[in-house]
Amino acid sequence: MLWLVSVWWCGGAPVLAGAQEVSAQSPHILWKVQSSHNTIYLLGSIHVLQEKHYPLDQQLYEAFNQASTAMFEVDLDGLTSPLSQFQILTKGLYLNGQNLQRVLSPDNYEAAKANFAQLGFNIENFHRMKPWMAATAVTALELQKLGFESAWGVDRHFFEKAKDAGKNIQGLESVEFQLGLFDNLSPSIQELFLLQSLEDLKNIEARIKEMVDAWTQGNVKDLERVLEGMREYPELFQALVVSRNQTWLPQIEEALQQSKPVFIVVGTLHLLGKEGLLTVLKERGYAVEQL
Repeated sequence: MLWLVSVWWCGGAPVLAGAQEVSAQSPHILWKVQSSHNTIYLLGSIHVLQEKHYPLDQQLYEAFNQASTAMFEVDLDGLTSPLSQFQILTKGLYLNGQNLQRVLSPDNYEAAKANFAQLGFNIENFHRMKPWMAATAVTALELQKLGFESAWGVDRHFFEKAKDAGKNIQGLESVEFQLGLFDNLSPSIQELFLLQSLEDLKNIEARIKEMVDAWTQGNVKDLERVLEGMREYPELFQALVVSRNQTWLPQIEEALQQSKPVFIVVGTLHLLGKEGLLTVLKERGYAVEQL
C-alpha cells in the first residue's frame, strides 16, 4: 500500500490522452543503460495491476533473463515481516489519543467524512490512522474493488521471478525509510494528501485505466503529465520522487561498474522528467535507449 501512492496520486494532473492501438513496434517503459563496463535495464513499474495483464511483453522477460542481479525499491519480502508490520503500526497510527477528527480542521473533516461516505466507507473506521495512512489505505481498498492489487504489481511479479531464478536480489531502500517518507510530511501536506486522494478516487476507474494504457504503450509523454501534476505540491514531490532518485543514483551507478547485467525495477515516475533517473544518467555520460 505504501508505495503505490507515488504512482497513483497525481494531484489533479490533466487527463491523459485517449488509448491508442498497441503495435508490435510499440516501445516499453524499459530502458537499456550502458557504461564502458556494464549494461543495466531500468524498468518502470506500475505497483498495482490486474491478473489479466499477464504475461507481460516478451521483451521485458528477455531483459530480465540477461541479468544476474535484480534490484527493487525495497526487499518486498520484508514488507510482511513482523518488524515491518510493527513499524507500520507505530508510524501510521495515532498512539497518543489523537484521531482524524481532532487533527483535521472542522471543514476538512466534514469534507473528508462526506467523501468517505460517497465511496461507501465510514470515516470513523479510519480515525486512528494518520492522514497519509488513511489516504493510502482507502486508495488501496478502492483499487482492490477493481481488481488492482500489489500482488499483481510489476515489481512484485519480477521479484517473485527473481527469487525463483535464484538471482541476487537487492533493495534500494528499507521499509522503515519508506514509511518515514510519509510520516515525516508536514501536517498540512498530510491533510492535503488525504483530501486530494479522496477527490481523485471519484474517477479512479478511468484514471487507472488511462495510466495502465499509457504504460502498456510505452507512452512517456502521457506518463510525464502525471509527474507534472505532482510538481504542484513541492514538498510531496521532493520527498516521494526527487530525494529518493538522488539516494538511489550511487547504487545504480555502482551497478553500471559491475561485470554482469543488472535488472532494476522502480516506480515509473522515478525514471521520467528532468529530475528523473534517465535524464541524470544521460547527463553523466551513459548511453540510454528505450526498448
